[in-house]
Amino acid sequence: MTFLDTVEILSPLTKEEKQKLSDFCQERAVSAWEVIFNEWDEANAMYILKTWSIGVYKEIEGVKIYLWTVHAEEILWEMAIFNNNWIRMAQAVAMEDSIIVTILSFSIQELTKTNPIIMNKIHQIIEERMTQNKILENKFRKK
Repeated sequence: MTFLDTVEILSPLTKEEKQKLSDFCQERAVSAWEVIFNEWDEANAMYILKTWSIGVYKEIEGVKIYLWTVHAEEILWEMAIFNNNWIRMAQAVAMEDSIIVTILSFSIQELTKTNPIIMNKIHQIIEERMTQNKILENKFRKK
């Protein structure tokens, strides 16, 4: 069993497809409080968190607010890649020493063309996170 076998969103993939995807994956260690990417950065990869957790933050009216935490075996920042704007809409920071798996955007896009089930799951996650963002932004702006 490989790490990709443990990632629920990738469960529709066959063993061969996971192997093909793993050829495009790169593991990277990140230190506690290391910024993985900043809001407004260009998106060129999607990440799967292998260990520990990543905090997601957004600056609203000059104040950095916490949005949510991404945990091990969850995907990190698919929104910018699949919303076709290619710009990060928040900042991701390692909350502790962690390991992330990087999947370059062209690899995941090619995979989703041949596996629409994965694309649908990713879109569901995007919609949930966008709704959470809007709720938090509106709550913050009302203060």
